[in-house]
Amino acid sequence: MKMITDLRDRLASFNDDLGSGRMIQDIILEHEADIVAMNADEQLYEQGENALGVSIMSYKPYADSTIRRKRAKGQPYNRVTLRDEGDFERSFFLKVSLFDFQIAASDFKTEYLTRRYGDEILGLSDENIGVLRREYLYPGIMDRMKRRVYGRR
Repeated sequence: MKMITDLRDRLASFNDDLGSGRMIQDIILEHEADIVAMNADEQLYEQGENALGVSIMSYKPYADSTIRRKRAKGQPYNRVTLRDEGDFERSFFLKVSLFDFQIAASDFKTEYLTRRYGDEILGLSDENIGVLRREYLYPGIMDRMKRRVYGRR
């Protein structure tokens, strides 16, 4: 009987952590660098898109002077990347609560860039939210469930 009681208690403990948001919060924090990279590297730099999946170039293209400067530096100029020296992206961090998270930036240009290009430059697209669910949240939950319920590593 003790085995069944122990299993029930482990399941209840797992369910409490999952239901409270603590487990998801921990998984998000463990993968902060990956989440920030999805925003900074994949969306902004590689695709030139905001969290809505909209090309930034379509509503706020680079000025001719910026295109000339980017060409001279050997940087992409066919899309708005919001990367010149990388200070803005390196300042990205997560604000995580029990039930959600936000990508924020601490660089002095943040206010200017969000005013110019919209708050949506900070955040994950629907596609990357799907990646977050499939590649990080679901495996993290399953791993914790196995360890908690079955005592496996």
